Amino acid sequence: MNNTKLDYINIFLAVILVAVIALYFATRFKNKEQDKMFWNAEIHSSLENPTAENSNIIQIIDATFYNTFNDSKSEIDSESKRVTSAKSENSIFFKIWQEELLPDSLKLKYFSVDERKFYQLQTLVPYKKMKNLVTEKDVVPILILEILPKGKILLKIIPKENTEPQLLETFMAKEITGKLDLLVYEESLGEKYNRFESIENITDYADLLQNQYKWSSKVEMEEQDVLASFYAYSFKDDRIELSEDADAAAIRSIPKIFYIYWEDKKKKKYNIQYELSPIEVLSAFRKLNEGVSSSDIKFIFKVYKNAYAECEMSKNGISIPLKDLYPYKP
Repeated sequence: MNNTKLDYINIFLAVILVAVIALYFATRFKNKEQDKMFWNAEIHSSLENPTAENSNIIQIIDATFYNTFNDSKSEIDSESKRVTSAKSENSIFFKIWQEELLPDSLKLKYFSVDERKFYQLQTLVPYKKMKNLVTEKDVVPILILEILPKGKILLKIIPKENTEPQLLETFMAKEITGKLDLLVYEESLGEKYNRFESIENITDYADLLQNQYKWSSKVEMEEQDVLASFYAYSFKDDRIELSEDADAAAIRSIPKIFYIYWEDKKKKKYNIQYELSPIEVLSAFRKLNEGVSSSDIKFIFKVYKNAYAECEMSKNGISIPLKDLYPYKP
């Protein structure tokens, strides 16, 4: 009798176990857990004519991929740059840290620096088409948004590593009105701050990122000191390589920050970062570029081991001092 009762209990528990397992898989299927995967997404600037003189500089204001089925969303990573161009190595990447459904919707807002225009796109994206292209479970597909001039946007997918991007769909963003605040403010640790406090209009902001001038640079050091490394970054976050000796003049973007490394005769190392005021350096370039003179603009740095560095721009005997926004001694 006891054995029969025990058999019934075991059967009952087995039925409950089967029901729980069935419910688990039914829930997973209902929630499309089997369709979730690791995937990445990037934004690139592109040109239909690669030989065009402009570089299609764009600044992303907001970009989010959604899946409306489970309200999931993927936004631009906080560590990603927001500005890129067709001639830049920078791409803009999204924050995707876990397996998730591929998106079925996109919201995008950006600024075309070359056109001085704001654009917006809010649209569905072909979920089933991209899902069907990802035929292997363990691959990590990459979605690519290519932004071209005049609001044209291509959505592509790289289904797996070492394959060519495949075009999914073409969209046209619509032109919208926008203000300078959308471009100059950044959010960090929950607070917003202005990265370009001295810039007061969109024209100056766009010129700062787009304009290029012919300039060279030079570092003057104390006796017997030796320059070790010297480079800069532009306001669109592209690295500008500079010679460690007498830098040759070249057509370059407007520099935002210079990095200078040197050492003394005892091999003791020193370094500074010299960050320029946006409106000061832009105004200096405009002033020194007036007229028809063919002379080059020069940046001249004077660095010291126990004092603040100095910088000036000069051309044809005109010198304009430039302050360091965050001065410190080496």
